[in-house]
Amino acid sequence: MVRLNKIIDLLENGKPVIGTFVNNGNMDDLAFVTDAGYDFVIVENEHQGLDFPMLRLSLQSLLSRRKIIENGTLQADPTPLVRVTPNSREQNQWLLKQTLDAGAYGLVLPVTESVEAAQAAVVACRYPQKEGDSQPNPKGERGWHPQDIAVRYWGVGVEEYYEKSDLWPLDPSGEMILMALVETVKGVTNIGDILDQVKGIGAVFAGPGDLSIDMGLGGDASGHPKVQEALLKVLDECNKRGIACATGVSSEVDLDKRSEQGFRIFIDLPEKSTATLQYLKSK
Repeated sequence: MVRLNKIIDLLENGKPVIGTFVNNGNMDDLAFVTDAGYDFVIVENEHQGLDFPMLRLSLQSLLSRRKIIENGTLQADPTPLVRVTPNSREQNQWLLKQTLDAGAYGLVLPVTESVEAAQAAVVACRYPQKEGDSQPNPKGERGWHPQDIAVRYWGVGVEEYYEKSDLWPLDPSGEMILMALVETVKGVTNIGDILDQVKGIGAVFAGPGDLSIDMGLGGDASGHPKVQEALLKVLDECNKRGIACATGVSSEVDLDKRSEQGFRIFIDLPEKSTATLQYLKSK
């Protein structure tokens, strides 16, 4: 069976994954990235305000009837993730729940920097598992709403959504992905412990922007050696444990460098520029 989540599909087949950011509510850009051929899109809901009705409209803008017919499957193409409003320290379970209820196939969790916060996010994303389930722990606490919008958005039945909306790779058949955004010194220091002790994180995003601010470097994200050293430490900890690591790219040269370093997920940064995307697809 074809995976519903294209990110998981590509990672399981050893292929690179490329996506981009679009602000929640920017319907034109959401349609653009869908037609351009990105594998996934991160709907930005951290810095652009909290608006769940708008998020539902944004997710609808990613649907292409032509793509559905051409692909012949229910795979979300591009697969929508949402960078949620609260950072991991806040542990706002209801915001994660309602974001998933809107139909997102996963979350990007800002400021992931402790085992406790990462574990809280995993618990918030999982439904309580059935008795006898092979992966019952950690026990999920996501509230159940069988008429959920997500069921219709995914194009599956209620029971099938319950089965498939679990976190991969904790549940090998799960179609939901939790991407931990590491963007503080504390997060870099603790990422090894987080990945060892928290099962349910499907990918890690090594984010240089906030990291450079946290280091006191005033936003020098691309050139400062301390920032680059920290990104590579995050990458190394991920690679040791077989977890895909993501980072931003802004050119073909940048993409080649990051690929050679061992990153597997690439987030195209220039707005409405598909040069990096097309370059990756041609390789």
